[in-house]
Amino acid sequence: MPFAITDNQIKLIVESARLAPSSKNAQQWKFVCIKAEKECHDIANMLEEYYIKNKDNPQKIAGAGSTFATGKILEQCPAIILVFEDSKYISRDKVEDISGLLSIGAAVEHMALTATDMGLGSLWIADTFYIHEQVADYILNKLKGSAHENFIDKNNHLICAMAIGEPAESGHSKNRKSLDDILCIINI
Repeated sequence: MPFAITDNQIKLIVESARLAPSSKNAQQWKFVCIKAEKECHDIANMLEEYYIKNKDNPQKIAGAGSTFATGKILEQCPAIILVFEDSKYISRDKVEDISGLLSIGAAVEHMALTATDMGLGSLWIADTFYIHEQVADYILNKLKGSAHENFIDKNNHLICAMAIGEPAESGHSKNRKSLDDILCIINI
């Protein structure tokens, strides 16, 4: 990993997330940044192995077709920010939980914008959904016996991750729907 991300850059990126709006100012997030090459590769391998193990199982691979490619991106990534929901449980039938997830989305979006402003590349990764328990257990084991041992626990659910690294080559634009396809203004 020749492209390096400094601890100060990570702190600035996460500071922008800390300042993001959150439902009832609950700040439902915790962030764990991995900058060690071995650990980045380990998480990448978990995604790649999920794909290899489940590629012929339609129920398990539905929506997970990008896990292998995401793993390959993480192998080259100098920093991964894991985003945990700081709650006792997740119940998708309560407005507080939906609001918490929207708040986390705002925090992650702030991180992506800050990374871009700093001239860094970022990739918002939802594929960790498929291996969230495995990654959380991995992080808990890594933190055991350290000064950060109690930073997260089994009640903190891995929601997503963000890869931070060298920006992709410019000139690659993504197709976007037109404004008319996504906006309706009612002036009655």
